[in-house]
Amino acid sequence: MKGTTASGRQRSDGSLMDHNRPAGRGHWHRREHGGNEFEGVLGLLAGLTMAFGRGRSARLVADVTGVGAGDRVVDVGSGPGRFLREAGERKAEAVGVEPSGQMRRLAAWRTPASLRERVRVVDGTAERMPLEDGSATVAWAVASFHHWADPDAGLAELHRVLAPGGRLLIAERLARPGGWFRQHALSWAQGERLAAQVERAGFADVTVAEEVAGRRHLLLVQARRPGR
Repeated sequence: MKGTTASGRQRSDGSLMDHNRPAGRGHWHRREHGGNEFEGVLGLLAGLTMAFGRGRSARLVADVTGVGAGDRVVDVGSGPGRFLREAGERKAEAVGVEPSGQMRRLAAWRTPASLRERVRVVDGTAERMPLEDGSATVAWAVASFHHWADPDAGLAELHRVLAPGGRLLIAERLARPGGWFRQHALSWAQGERLAAQVERAGFADVTVAEEVAGRRHLLLVQARRPGR
């Protein structure tokens, strides 16, 4: 595993990173292509692909955040709900915030009856979540951060909905030079700039790490809301 803290990070050549520049400004896929990419036939196909895969990634995310009974999880950009179901299977309560009606319907379809008391999905975005202040003990955004229209506003919302001591995880595919998924991924440098944004948003204990889940290399930014 490769990892750093949010403070004092350097490039491999020893030069300091620019921590004041927002992560990937101008890079985010949603800004370039609009917010309706998960509707229609192509959106349905993408949702079905996500609905029936990602088991290893879901287990990794739940393990890293230590989700268990008594936790209240918020999944930002929850898509068809694979990560919500993982939280529910670990006896946590979980709510997904998802702007796509098609994805919300897929999530409802894929959630078994045994989990429906603990798992639900609401209409919302990272920048505007219909949730109470301090209502979550864990919040994660898995492969959705690059869709956010306003990352700073989204981080402020996460800070609002997390209770003091709450755990935050932002996970994205790690971009590789020349890779197929560059527009749906973050480079290591972008991950470091994101960590600096998270720190400026009021979070503590911010770290950046690389983890492997099957064939996926994931970039993980973790933090905690101060308080407890």
